[in-house]
Amino acid sequence: MIEKNKSLSLQAVRKQLFLWGGLSALIYFIYLIIFPLVPYIYVEGKMLDLEMILRGMRWVIWIYIIGLALLFFAFWRIVRILHEFSKQNRAESKSLRKWVLGISITCGVILLGLYPITALDVAVYVVNARNWVLYDANPLTIPPENFPDDPYIHLAGEYVDKTSPYGPVWETIARIPVQLGITDLAGGIIAMKIIALLAFAGMAILIGWYAQQQDERFAVSEVTALAFFALNPLVLLEALGNGHNDIMMAAFITLGLILWQRGKWAWATFALTLASLVKLPALILLPLLGLTVLMETPTWKERLLRGLGIAVIFLGVFLTLYRLMGPFPDVFSGIAQSFTRRSFSPAYAMFVITREIAPNYAGYILSHSRNVFILVYAWILLSLLRKRLTFLEAGFLSYFALIYLSNAFRIWYPLWFIPFAALNLHSRTYWRTFLFSLTAEFSILSYYILWRWSWRHWEWGLTGPLAAYWDYFKIMTPFTVSWTFALPFVGDIVGRLKDKKKFLQELWI
Repeated sequence: MIEKNKSLSLQAVRKQLFLWGGLSALIYFIYLIIFPLVPYIYVEGKMLDLEMILRGMRWVIWIYIIGLALLFFAFWRIVRILHEFSKQNRAESKSLRKWVLGISITCGVILLGLYPITALDVAVYVVNARNWVLYDANPLTIPPENFPDDPYIHLAGEYVDKTSPYGPVWETIARIPVQLGITDLAGGIIAMKIIALLAFAGMAILIGWYAQQQDERFAVSEVTALAFFALNPLVLLEALGNGHNDIMMAAFITLGLILWQRGKWAWATFALTLASLVKLPALILLPLLGLTVLMETPTWKERLLRGLGIAVIFLGVFLTLYRLMGPFPDVFSGIAQSFTRRSFSPAYAMFVITREIAPNYAGYILSHSRNVFILVYAWILLSLLRKRLTFLEAGFLSYFALIYLSNAFRIWYPLWFIPFAALNLHSRTYWRTFLFSLTAEFSILSYYILWRWSWRHWEWGLTGPLAAYWDYFKIMTPFTVSWTFALPFVGDIVGRLKDKKKFLQELWI
């Protein structure tokens, strides 16, 4: 353990970085051996998950569990020692950035060959891109089911009868590999992961070399912020191992935030608009940016001009690119359908419980959860207007609220608020991000392993007092959602128990 006030040498820190970074890379390589993309991706008619792959070798799950725990421990150790060293020698710590970036890129390259064990969305990207290039089927207006003879249609999963919920920027980027002749499924998935790796590397460089921390009191260095993003196991596993396009949205968001820090509000608006044209959740940042820019502008005349400028940039780019994809409102049908999803969120858990206790009132929960978010978002805007929150704080809270109050949750959604945490890194943003990343990654073990291998056939469950409710959604949703969404606030509780000023200053000690 690191002793307080103990001087750290650059050589000692680099040794620790290589030790824990090398261990992380080794674990990812072991995962690659256990879960290779080929041959699992070619199993006909099946979308394999973690439990399906391990049915014949259940003991391997302990390798996965221990490996995941070690990945998060190594991540914590690296960030902590880099933070300690940076407080002692900020200038010298900058030389470690290239090593952190190198380790993270190495891990990312290893994960290019990993089968996406928690979600096959990356295969959906390939299916849509193939349909667009090979069959001239715009994914925003034509669903995959229109091509039943395509050999990969079974991998469209829940999206087989739906148009794409993603934006024009993403679908245009996603078609590039197919346009270049990569039409094979495995090759297409690796190509999508390479795109994710490029977005990841760009975001890492932005955070490590160009970003500014909001509050210098916390002495968070560039290398600490870089490691906080680039070595987070959730980021590496979900963005690169599973190839989710959320990393592209997050990269554009990070670019927009850094442009805003440099006073380039017009380019920041453009970057955030591009982020919303990858995935719609980025849309909630435009009002926050607009209000921030107006508050930073000294005269009413300039406010009017900048307000109009932001509106013109956003509406012009957003509507133009969607219009190029097809007629309104057809191009928005995929987005509209995405709002009907329900799964594994606090709101959905409340719905499941209420449906059993008071079924007449259950319908009100999911139909009003978004209204609750709107109220919370309005409070965030008001707090920003009253200068109780900064832009970075408002963005972080907005995504946190959106995730908690949506009717559906996916384990890679924490990627949304990581840019705001990385640029405003202190105890609260660190621990919420760290713990939410950890609980999200471990939650998959409940859904895939605990239920299918144990609880599903547990005699007490089948014949005991909960027998009437003993099915997957009624049991696993309240059980897993409760700890997945509660544990991220442990750091806040600890902070309130300690002296607040000391808690904020003694970061992660």
